[in-house]
Amino acid sequence: MLTFLISAILQAGFATIKLDDGHLIQSTFVLKGTVSSESGFVVKIGDMADIQSSLNGNSCLIRVSEIKERFEKEVKDRVHRCDQRLDVFRKSLDESQLLNKNLKLELKKERSKYKNLVMGSVVGSIALTAAGVYFATR
Repeated sequence: MLTFLISAILQAGFATIKLDDGHLIQSTFVLKGTVSSESGFVVKIGDMADIQSSLNGNSCLIRVSEIKERFEKEVKDRVHRCDQRLDVFRKSLDESQLLNKNLKLELKKERSKYKNLVMGSVVGSIALTAAGVYFATR
C-alpha cells in the first residue's frame, strides 16, 4: 500500500492536503538531493497523514481562533502604543505652538521698542543738530 502511495505521488508530482474549509494545499514532491528553484518547506511522506488528521475536525478552528485572538490583542496593544505616542506628539505640538505664539508677541514688542528707539534717536539727533546750529550761528 505504501509503495502504491509513493508511486502515485511520484507520478502525480505532488501530494494534496485538503483542509476542512475545502482549501487544497499541494506539496510538490522533491527527490532527495534535488536542487530546487524555489524556497519553501518539504513535507515528509509520513507526515502527510499527521498533517491531514490535525487539520480535520475542530483543531484547525481552535488554532485559527487562538491566532485571531493573539492578533487582535497585538493590534490593540500597538494601537494603544501609537495613541500614547500621538498624545506625546500632540502635547509637544501644543507646547510648541504656544511657545511660537509667545515668541511672536515678544518679537512684536521688541520691534515696537526698536521703532521707538529709532524714532527717539532721529528726534534727538535733529534736536541736537538744531541746537548746535542755533548756538553756532548766534
